[in-house]
Amino acid sequence: MNAGKSLISRRSMLLASSAAAVGWLVWPFTRSVSAQKASLIAKQVDRVPDDPEASLWQKADSLEVPMAPQAVVKPRTYETGVGIVTARALYDDNRLAFLLEWDDAGEDVSIGGVGSFRDAVAVQFPSESTKGIPYFGMGELNNPVTIYHWKADWQFASDYDTNDEFPNMAVDWYPFTGRGPSEIAEASDYGKEEANKVFHTSWWAGSSLANPDLQAKTPVEKLTAEGFGTISSVNVGKQDGSGKGVRKEGGWKTVISIPRAQERFSFERGDTMPLAFAAWDGSSKERGGEKAISTWYFLSLEKAVGPFAYISPLLVVAGVAIVQVLGLRLLRRKEKQDGETNR
Repeated sequence: MNAGKSLISRRSMLLASSAAAVGWLVWPFTRSVSAQKASLIAKQVDRVPDDPEASLWQKADSLEVPMAPQAVVKPRTYETGVGIVTARALYDDNRLAFLLEWDDAGEDVSIGGVGSFRDAVAVQFPSESTKGIPYFGMGELNNPVTIYHWKADWQFASDYDTNDEFPNMAVDWYPFTGRGPSEIAEASDYGKEEANKVFHTSWWAGSSLANPDLQAKTPVEKLTAEGFGTISSVNVGKQDGSGKGVRKEGGWKTVISIPRAQERFSFERGDTMPLAFAAWDGSSKERGGEKAISTWYFLSLEKAVGPFAYISPLLVVAGVAIVQVLGLRLLRRKEKQDGETNR
């Protein structure tokens, strides 16, 4: 009788150990379903796609990022046109690319008039990986952030002419542009001869917002900031972002591609880096600090693993099963010996 109780007790312990092993395998998956997703995994590909419609994006991990109005500092906003940005990421040997999607009923791609504002989206991360995580609102003093900012008007500016925006406008003459009398001059006309850029004062002063050469090269501007009101564009020669936006039904799909090797660190395989987003809806007259923002999320560059990582869970289960079988055999043998002794 005592031997039977002992056998039941020991069998229960063995079954419990098996259940614990299975639970160890299942727990990460059940936890990921119940917990709110806060990280984005970038998968490695041979070459990151520039096209937002590329089929590779369908295999990428996705992260839905809730956006909130920037109401911390002036100019504040309490309502935004963008509620959620869905982010995906892929990387290759040299570049890291993001696909950002959001709903936006209006297509705001030209700022030819004073009341017109662009659609835009940006991705932000700390400029230095060795320091603590900076404030998500544009970084903080001595702990800067790097921002890559896609602007719809930079991509589509060449499709919209000043004459189209103001069809009845008349002019006399713009000197040093190469245009004749009564012809409307474009900003790029001043760059046909290097010396004439001086007559386009903001371009000559180095403003990226007035640099048609840069805008023709890429719709993505690289910037840095150390807190609200400190944002500045990096030197034109260091503008290394690229991108492309396409309209989808009721919104945008935009790729922002950046080098993995940044000025002070590199996105390495297996690394995890804080990541934040911002979006502007031109139809809602959002610009500058009036925007939708997110808090920090996390980006991890997936690291290739060997075959052992895939078979190790099976080995654990197999090991537990073997121990259980051997344990039961020993218990039966002991039960038999105890029975013979009691006789």
